[in-house]
Amino acid sequence: MSKILSFAGLVITFFVAFVCDRWIELLRIEATQSFVIAPFLWIAGVANLLLAIALLALAWYVIFRAGKSILVSSVFVLVGLALTFASAIDITVTSTLPPLGIYEYLVPNSHVLYAAAIVAVTGIAGFFARNSPAIEKVIFPPIDS
Repeated sequence: MSKILSFAGLVITFFVAFVCDRWIELLRIEATQSFVIAPFLWIAGVANLLLAIALLALAWYVIFRAGKSILVSSVFVLVGLALTFASAIDITVTSTLPPLGIYEYLVPNSHVLYAAAIVAVTGIAGFFARNSPAIEKVIFPPIDS
């Protein structure tokens, strides 16, 4: 069950990052046409907070709650690194293979690329996670009544 929740969290996190990118892009276009930048700046801040919350929750769950899973950590590292370097790989092999056409979604400075990098780091940290919740007890000590 923890593996399913980890993978579902991965998909939901990338969906949140993608929606934040599209939302900010639409507001950027609107701001250039109407010369009103305040809504763009407020919503960009909110989008950054939403993505940070999603990534922090995912990292906390994978590292502290899901237990040590080589499969989950491996998938997180592979997906994170593949998305982080997809544009570079696409440009590097364009001379021999047809382009993938991912530039619209994986532009530098996008939320999806930041999320991919953090997902890769979360996967790496998952390799070093312990099966016992000892770290969590230190961070969140039980409240005695």
